Amino acid sequence: MNLFKPGKNTVPRYTKIFFCTTLAVFALNADISDVAMEKGRMVANDYISRNRLPNSSSFNYFDACSYYGICLLSEAINDKVLFETIYDKYKSNKPSSIPTGDVDKNSSGLLPLYLFISTKDSSLLKLGKAAADNSLQHKGYPRTAIDDVYMTGSLMVQAYRATQGMKYLDFFAEYLLTYMDKLQQSDGLYWHKLDSRNYWGRGNGWGAAGATELLMELPHTHAKYADVLKGYQNHMAGLLEVQKNNGIWMQLLGSNDPRNWEETSGTAMFLFAIFTGLKNGWLDKKTYLEPAEKGWSALIGHLQGAKLADVAAGFWPSTGTASDYLNASKGSPGDSHGTAAFLWASAAVYQYFSDTLTTGVIKNCPDHVLTAKRSPITKTHYFDLNGRCISINNEPKIFQRQIPKIIITSDLNRFRPCITITK
Repeated sequence: MNLFKPGKNTVPRYTKIFFCTTLAVFALNADISDVAMEKGRMVANDYISRNRLPNSSSFNYFDACSYYGICLLSEAINDKVLFETIYDKYKSNKPSSIPTGDVDKNSSGLLPLYLFISTKDSSLLKLGKAAADNSLQHKGYPRTAIDDVYMTGSLMVQAYRATQGMKYLDFFAEYLLTYMDKLQQSDGLYWHKLDSRNYWGRGNGWGAAGATELLMELPHTHAKYADVLKGYQNHMAGLLEVQKNNGIWMQLLGSNDPRNWEETSGTAMFLFAIFTGLKNGWLDKKTYLEPAEKGWSALIGHLQGAKLADVAAGFWPSTGTASDYLNASKGSPGDSHGTAAFLWASAAVYQYFSDTLTTGVIKNCPDHVLTAKRSPITKTHYFDLNGRCISINNEPKIFQRQIPKIIITSDLNRFRPCITITK
């Protein structure tokens, strides 16, 4: 049964090819964004069900990062219930103060700051800002370990978002560039520490995610912007060189030691950084999109139900040799380091592909896409898979499903069609 009734207008052969190719691409994009939302929600709800509640004695940076990941996902997919669940949990169990004294403890202040931005709950601002100001006072508690870039950096970014105080971005930009100078190598990758000169996967993930957070807020006119962007881009280029053919990244980047293994928290952090870079135009789509898609496909293959497996357990190298990393333990599936990173990646993947689906994709199309008459289009047109114009009255059932539709509208300034794909 043919669901389509051709209208009066039929577009040329080249246009049909163009339309069909476009529809196929965006159907794929719709599938990827749907999977990111589905898997992200699944991991988020599993994490929430474990009843991890914040308090001053047990709330850790990796739990704060997981809560933050749920918030990012809820924002990306516009799920207010998820956000309100996290807010209610945190508000009813929040610590009286954020423990200070080291970079990991202070970093937990990122969550109340993020929650404040939407809720305007002044108690959360006071809680998070105290942690950020303490970190500033102690110069970010530097250990010259690449982990510091995210622990201190994300706290500074959230403090800026909550207060619009440029002192937080100024500090983080200088802090990050110092770490780039000391730890980033000519191939773009980071040593874990000065006394542990190894390319730890998640360590590089912390560096990638921290730089990404900064670039999302740092003004283009800032004196440090160009240097930060260059360091970030060098890092992303270096990561492509050590990505495995199946899309994953390893526990120890670039190592061919048989003890090496596929590690997912670092992989997820890299995907957060790359997809965010693609979305913001910091990275070239031709170079980075296919590796990023492969990485996402590989990452979701490591899910065991709602829990991400093959996550390096939290550890600190004891000898500074490669064996510290190659022999490191894996956390249990659902380890918070992996949960946090997976949620960041899910949000970034969803945002990248859903933005592509819902904005005007191609404007001022080339001549071969136009009708011979080139008359202006004065209303919305729908086209089927063969490029035939169809009526929007009594819309066929196929359009009532969650699949992309091609909509052609006019660009009145040039009398050329604009194409938008909707879900």
